Amino acid sequence: MTSRQWAFAPPIGYMMKTLCVFHFVFLAIATALSGQSVDDFRLNKPTQTNLINTVSFVLPAVKVTQLHRAKGEKLDFKVPVTVINGDSISTKHVHIRGTTSSYLRRKSLNIKLNKKAVFYARRDTFSLKKFYAISMSMDRNYIRNKIACEVLDFMDVKVPANSYANLLVNNITEGLYMIFDPPEQFAMKSCDASLVIRRGYGASIDKLEYEGISKKESVLLRHKFQSVYNDILGRYHGEQLYQKLEEVLDMNGYFVWLAFNHLFQNGDYADELYLMWNNTKNRFEILPWDFDDLLHSNPHEGLEQRNNILHDKLIFSSEDVLDVAIANDEFLYMKYLQCYKQFLEKLTPVVLSEILNGIYQEVYPYYLQPAIIAQSQYDQGGLTDLVHLETDIRNIDQSINAQVVTHLGKVNALLKQYASTAK
Repeated sequence: MTSRQWAFAPPIGYMMKTLCVFHFVFLAIATALSGQSVDDFRLNKPTQTNLINTVSFVLPAVKVTQLHRAKGEKLDFKVPVTVINGDSISTKHVHIRGTTSSYLRRKSLNIKLNKKAVFYARRDTFSLKKFYAISMSMDRNYIRNKIACEVLDFMDVKVPANSYANLLVNNITEGLYMIFDPPEQFAMKSCDASLVIRRGYGASIDKLEYEGISKKESVLLRHKFQSVYNDILGRYHGEQLYQKLEEVLDMNGYFVWLAFNHLFQNGDYADELYLMWNNTKNRFEILPWDFDDLLHSNPHEGLEQRNNILHDKLIFSSEDVLDVAIANDEFLYMKYLQCYKQFLEKLTPVVLSEILNGIYQEVYPYYLQPAIIAQSQYDQGGLTDLVHLETDIRNIDQSINAQVVTHLGKVNALLKQYASTAK
């Protein structure tokens, strides 16, 4: 992938001043947070037995073997009836979905029913006629996608409805799955979107769907999205660049997503983004997707390539040209840092503790069933259990709280430096 380069020369003494300011701010923040000690973090088991979602259907033995042994094949299975939480529903299709998971034993599935099924979630229930059953085979301890969904939802970024479920074939568990409202369906049914684009690498479009508009209108919206990369980024700079981008894309939402990816070290996210056209606001809004690569030390393209392009900027990956532009345009980067600051200030130790505890309580009943968790032997992270889960959650809490302090110090120092040089 090619990247445009924007020159940004920091003022003389910039680094020394920034380091001094950062050191002072870091100490101040650490002192302020001492009243909300992360050492007080506790995992609280559910006070009552949470409802467990079950998705069950029957296949001939030869088809079960085919399901488990398939390597990249997008197979379709004839399933007359799917039983969801005790409700028997005639089924239109069940087929393998996804790329990486289609090579693994525990496949992700695309399931479409003839009527809506009700799923239990932590705060409410939701109903879907079509849904994805995601195997989470790459999602260590089955919590990373859920963490992303909960944190982004708290930050007012839209995420598809989701919940855990036990998937059974011939009354034998396939393991722990996550039920998702498909992004395109969620966008059009719940977010007043008429068109949804899945962004690919190099400003390409991996997928496009539209509803309620003409083909001509869909082409115009496609061109509007592509104008970000083919026109706006190369023509404008500074505040004018920000204003032109805002006319096409909700930049605050995009900044929040970038901030999340940096703080939680998302190893692969450039092509894990849907952009939905909001008919009321007349611009694209973001719809993030697939967060099983959280807490990686390196981005997808590798640390060396990332550092050669982004240097010390607080953006985790350099794979998308828009992200590189945000890092290298002083005005855009300042706007991003202001958003990052708000993100970090909002994600307090108390908030993070509540999010992690909520996820723990939701997944806990599934971990109590040995047959479900035994299926983790087929996953990338290997066999897990409650001890591994609890240790992982505690480590995430400690790590993210520490990173919040560190990054907030850096952000405050940079914003102060920008303010002083702007005078």
